[in-house]
Amino acid sequence: MKFSMSISTIFIAILALTNATEVGKCPKSTARALTPDEVSISNCPKNKCTLKRNTEPNIEMKIKPERDFTELNSDIQGIILDVPLPFPGYYGTSACPYIYDAEGKEKVGCPLKAGQTYTYKNSFKILPIYPTVNLVIHWGLGDKQGDAVCFRIPAKIKA
Repeated sequence: MKFSMSISTIFIAILALTNATEVGKCPKSTARALTPDEVSISNCPKNKCTLKRNTEPNIEMKIKPERDFTELNSDIQGIILDVPLPFPGYYGTSACPYIYDAEGKEKVGCPLKAGQTYTYKNSFKILPIYPTVNLVIHWGLGDKQGDAVCFRIPAKIKA
């Protein structure tokens, strides 16, 4: 009995690791770098996100701001050949409606308090007009003074 429970625990841990999204730090951001277990995007395994046109992947991430934020705005871009292109409908919009408590159960919105953990939950549309291309997704949430959180991930949009 004890042996089979250990195997199931190991299997679950391996499964969680293989589904973790590998994230990179944003070059100009002073926000704390996120770890793979703090970000989850559907269809984004550890190596590279594959985003299919006409789908709406979900994103969930942990935020633990280093200072208070009264407002939180989205800086969501696709970077193609080093050219940042804003995601239509998401870039510059308020992220406050997508902020939950640390467990991700209750919507809390803004403001965010320094040192407190929050969960950001949202989805984003991969429009049929998007080209099939390799890109880097830049996902930042912050205000005019800087980021509460920011990460980058390699991705591919396919038909």
